[in-house]
Amino acid sequence: MAEINYNDMIHKDTIFLDINAKDSDELFEQVGERLKKLGYAKDTYIDALKTREKEFPTGLVTKFLPIALPHVDPENINKPFIAAVKNSKPIHMLQMGSNEDMESQYFFFLGITDSSHQVVLLQKFMQLLRDKEFAHELTSKNDPGDMYEFLTKEFIG
Repeated sequence: MAEINYNDMIHKDTIFLDINAKDSDELFEQVGERLKKLGYAKDTYIDALKTREKEFPTGLVTKFLPIALPHVDPENINKPFIAAVKNSKPIHMLQMGSNEDMESQYFFFLGITDSSHQVVLLQKFMQLLRDKEFAHELTSKNDPGDMYEFLTKEFIG
């Protein structure tokens, strides 16, 4: 199993709780532009997100919270990151595996530079999202600093 150093992935500047997108394309553009400007993602990132999402949807309906985990192949990423994103309202997504319709307001954009980390990271999220307390805490955070502290505690300990 690949070891992931979450210290390298959780950053204060990749927490965006103020996104106001009407659909997933707009969401990917807004988040992608910020990640490119910050140097985390390459110019190919936004198109790669849209293409991959159409082929392999990333929405998850968990017991406590519908969420999506958009990600792309490592060649579109400069530096690893987990971007925590809250949209102003839920938007339409498709579910991972089943392609069924769902809506989500919360997203974790995963910037994976080592493809062996993808499965490990998805498993970590599945574990966290089964926890009612995690879902409640996540949805109660409106300040990027508070969200950063929360994610650091949950992923790093």
